[in-house]
Amino acid sequence: MSENKWNWQLKENGKYARETHLETLASGKIVSADIHILYNFTYQVPTLWFNFFENNGTPIPFDEVVRDILKIPESEESDSIRQRISHYEHPILGVLYYNIHPCNTEKIMKELKTDDSYLISWLSVYGQQVGLRLPDSLKLH
Repeated sequence: MSENKWNWQLKENGKYARETHLETLASGKIVSADIHILYNFTYQVPTLWFNFFENNGTPIPFDEVVRDILKIPESEESDSIRQRISHYEHPILGVLYYNIHPCNTEKIMKELKTDDSYLISWLSVYGQQVGLRLPDSLKLH
């Protein structure tokens, strides 16, 4: 996979950072990933929103996302993944997207106790959950 390229998306009702890429599953099927970072005003933290699509634009069902993209083995899959990942209406686009619920973000980030960039640290924790890799230029040394 090539380096992630983020772009600002400016809409009438808000803005968000967006990254898209193609991902090859173990089965050989190629899917497109659409990853967004939005600020959650309630929890006052960044929030990761994402979706994966077939070549024809059809969203991939949650069970397939968990098994084939997030690569969570069935033996480890539990209600906890369903508690962390929700399927809600995207606050800016108004269509269904998955998001990693931000309720524990503040606690997790405080536990990291990093002096490095908050957003880079956050992205290294939350981005890896959906297959994002930090560009080499942003990796923490």
